[in-house]
Amino acid sequence: MNHLQVKRLSAIAAAVAAAAFASSAVAVEFFGYARAGLSTNVNSGGEQTCFGSGANGHYVGRLADECDTYAEIGIGEELFAQDGKSFRIDSMISYETQRQGNDYQAFNGANDVNGVSVELDPVTNLPVTTVTRNNNDPYGGGDVALRQLYVSGKGVIDALPGATLWAGKRYYQRHDVHQLDLFYVNNSGYGGGVENIQMGSGRFSLAWLNSDKKEDDTNIVQNNKFDIRYAFPIGSNNLTLIGVYGMADLTDQQEDAGIDDEDGMFFSAELASEFMGGFNKFVVQYATDSLGESAFANHGAGVSLNAPYYAGTLEESWRVLDHGVIKLGGGWDLGYSALYAQGDTYDVINQESPERLSVVVRPVFNWTPFSSTAIELGYADEHQPFSDDSTELQKIAIAQQWSAGPGYWARPVIRAYVASFFGDQAESARGGEGVDGDLQLGLQMEAWW
Repeated sequence: MNHLQVKRLSAIAAAVAAAAFASSAVAVEFFGYARAGLSTNVNSGGEQTCFGSGANGHYVGRLADECDTYAEIGIGEELFAQDGKSFRIDSMISYETQRQGNDYQAFNGANDVNGVSVELDPVTNLPVTTVTRNNNDPYGGGDVALRQLYVSGKGVIDALPGATLWAGKRYYQRHDVHQLDLFYVNNSGYGGGVENIQMGSGRFSLAWLNSDKKEDDTNIVQNNKFDIRYAFPIGSNNLTLIGVYGMADLTDQQEDAGIDDEDGMFFSAELASEFMGGFNKFVVQYATDSLGESAFANHGAGVSLNAPYYAGTLEESWRVLDHGVIKLGGGWDLGYSALYAQGDTYDVINQESPERLSVVVRPVFNWTPFSSTAIELGYADEHQPFSDDSTELQKIAIAQQWSAGPGYWARPVIRAYVASFFGDQAESARGGEGVDGDLQLGLQMEAWW
């Protein structure tokens, strides 16, 4: 073989390798969510004061009420596909920091764990876990977490064609109100199951998930949660029924130590309808016993308890919610939500029933396919245990937006906003100094892909 032939073969090999690499790269799916920005208080100075977070929801709306940097970075790929059967893997890592004012933000914040050790208590002879954490807080470092890592197989069970088998750690069929950042169904975590089983006119899903909960400084209780769902059409609508049963799995040592355990239940019914060029969802929920918080707070794995662990814990709760996004015509879109929730506590002394009311509307006018103005009006009234009075909060926010296309859901988006908060919560903010009526200015980006 002469030199010219070698050069030609080398060029062909390089081209084949490049094509193979390109094909492999295209197969990998990159997805995620991110938000970040700056904000300031014009009247009182300093950083903007926010009243919501992803963990608790924004009951006066999330627009101009996000003081954190948050990102979810996901990678997934189909690993096998043959004869109608396929396997894929999905993963996701998240990052969050509550401080947006620093140029340098390390991944390792004050809450990050440096080490964990387990020793036997000389008195009780029970294992005691000691956790050491990084308290240096270098320039306001954030927290990094593994959020998803699971494998799913579609069509791999011959008796259940079209169904998907999965195992690992995942966001499991979550339901949320985007403008509130409220997940009213979020039974996520480690587990496995089978979803989208054809049953009559609808689809049935069954999952088993774990939710560990810290009982005290020395004990972590494992909670098993069994999740059953059935979604089926009713005319042009779709009804989703969800039932979650939770039970603690105590160790022998925990039982001997007298740790209580109690089962819990959570039920949800959602009627989804096409409405005015968009959708409307009407939701009714009820939760009781060790899952008693689930129909009052932002539902999630961390709410699942084996038994009451502090005064004011809810024994039961219920919630009614209606939300949607519709087109009004003439370049107008409208997002809206209204909810009412009520709960009862375990405490004999505290007979107060916590309540929550929230109403939020966000009209958006599209000036061009890339420019819009959003106005968000929000009202919330809360009555929490051990509080004699309810606390109100109102908000008005206006944002000029530049986005990748028109409409309520267009992302990525860059916003310049001004907002003001009023009411009891605004008056008591900043240790009583208050931000009632203050102007909050900010710039923010939000993206999902």
